[in-house]
Amino acid sequence: MESFHFKVNLKGMIDLLSNHLYSTPHVYLRELVQNAADAITARKKLDPEHAGRIGVELYESGPRPTLFIEDNGIGLTEEEVHRFLSQIGHTSKQGTDEEDFIGRFGVGLLSCFIVSDEIVLLTRSAKGGDAVEWRGRPDGSYTLRRLESEMAPGTRIYLQAKEGFERWFEPERVKSHIRRYAECLPVPIVFYGEREERLNADKAPWEMSASDALVWAREKLDLAALDVIPLSSSVGEAKGVAFVLPHPVAVSARKTHRVYVKRMLLSERSEKVLPDWAFFVTAVLNVNKLRPTASREEFYEDALLDLTRAELGACIKRYLVNLASTRPKLLKEIIRIHYMSIKMLSLEDDELFRLFIDWLPFETSFGMLTMGELRRREPMVLYTTTVDEFRQIARVAKAQSICVVNGGYVHDAELVQKLGKVFPEIQVRRLDPAELTNRFSQLDERERAVTEDFLDLAGRMLRPFACVPEIRKFAPPELSALYITGEEAQFLRAAEQTREEANELFSSLIGQVTGQNGDKSLGRLCFNFANPVVRKAILTRDLDLRKAAVAMLYVQALLLGHHPLRKQEMDLLNHGIIHLLDRGLELGGNRDEPDHR
Repeated sequence: MESFHFKVNLKGMIDLLSNHLYSTPHVYLRELVQNAADAITARKKLDPEHAGRIGVELYESGPRPTLFIEDNGIGLTEEEVHRFLSQIGHTSKQGTDEEDFIGRFGVGLLSCFIVSDEIVLLTRSAKGGDAVEWRGRPDGSYTLRRLESEMAPGTRIYLQAKEGFERWFEPERVKSHIRRYAECLPVPIVFYGEREERLNADKAPWEMSASDALVWAREKLDLAALDVIPLSSSVGEAKGVAFVLPHPVAVSARKTHRVYVKRMLLSERSEKVLPDWAFFVTAVLNVNKLRPTASREEFYEDALLDLTRAELGACIKRYLVNLASTRPKLLKEIIRIHYMSIKMLSLEDDELFRLFIDWLPFETSFGMLTMGELRRREPMVLYTTTVDEFRQIARVAKAQSICVVNGGYVHDAELVQKLGKVFPEIQVRRLDPAELTNRFSQLDERERAVTEDFLDLAGRMLRPFACVPEIRKFAPPELSALYITGEEAQFLRAAEQTREEANELFSSLIGQVTGQNGDKSLGRLCFNFANPVVRKAILTRDLDLRKAAVAMLYVQALLLGHHPLRKQEMDLLNHGIIHLLDRGLELGGNRDEPDHR
């Protein structure tokens, strides 16, 4: 069997790497600064006291501008130039401790062909030998010559802008991109202009005090963060800060963070360094051990990244736990802003549930209470599953010192139910509104005799509304009547209301679905014998007034329970009001003209 070798189109390969590997032309500046920083790191291995420095200059030479960048790093020998600059994929970091270097792929210099038709590189090795000049072109050809002039160890690179790419050589644009990529590098980067201008900062955000880091976030990220969280991971050798967002964000939104590798910017939109649940922060992070992809814009998904992400998430969780005891107001503010997202994620993550549940506020019959306050107050957590159920019983439950959670809002019932699963020692139970009436006081024999006629009348009047009346005594006494219904009955009420408003065909279909069961009870109306209005209605001998009272009390109970009124019930309300107005006019002498006194 005959064997063959692949034929590589070097020009096509360079075009692929330089024009398609990177997302934007200005990454050539990042690659140049990275190579310079790596060269200085390598020289420090020879001389730990070496003071590294990177210089950048722009000047006109011919028809288009030229960029010059120099470093006083380790430089290259003639043999290393042949080996490292002329073999794609070969890197000067091979055979060394790569963890000390930013770039690892040996293709970064090729990004210069995005913006230039030639790379001119002058270099002299700190290990000795002559200075050499290397000229590379995108067709894969290069020249090499030794320089007779003296040159200090290090590297100098010249790039002349190719036609159509002059804007990437504008001084302010170049300075802006170098600041962006290399702001956190510890090596001074100086721009040679009318005066020398340092382009990078003295300190990185993770080296600043909390107050200075918050100022940095306002100036650099345009973010008025609520607080700053220190981040660290021994596994990934990561160090950074997370800024707590001052505005709500959707759980489904992309979570992006600013990430540096060896203090050189990798990406401002990294999505992988923090757990998905950390939606309420944005991080600025430096890592030393995670593996960037070839384009150096994200990390490989591997076990090391998973472990680093878990350690960084643990930092955020410890911060939140600490807030609970040291700055509870801030924790409440964070939960208030990110309330909906925190609730949803707490349902999915037991660890987050344990972390947040005691701080989440819930509507109860005693007002807004956190679950922690509720658990300390009550041995059993009672809840309703719908807002309507809660509204029916909230006032009565409070009057009887029963604390009930309104589980009708998004995720609230599920969170309360999960409480009993995550903490088995906590009792959780849904409260059926009908249970409350079992706690009401029964009438004595004399009171039952007095109310018999009223109850019989109310039964006949409320039968068309599938409502059964009863009379008890309960608190608060100012509540005249309580309308109680279950989930099935609420559905039937809503269906009946829709049927009344729909056309004949749709009304017939709804009737078939609901079964048109006239004997089906939709609710119970419990009159409060402790209420003076109810007692007056019971004791009156005027049958019409008694009918009007039943109608008005029934509709009032529906409204207090936030039940929408059906057409029949609106008619009942209107008839009751008209009757009372008529009686008032009769008692007032049936005056048609208004009294202007």
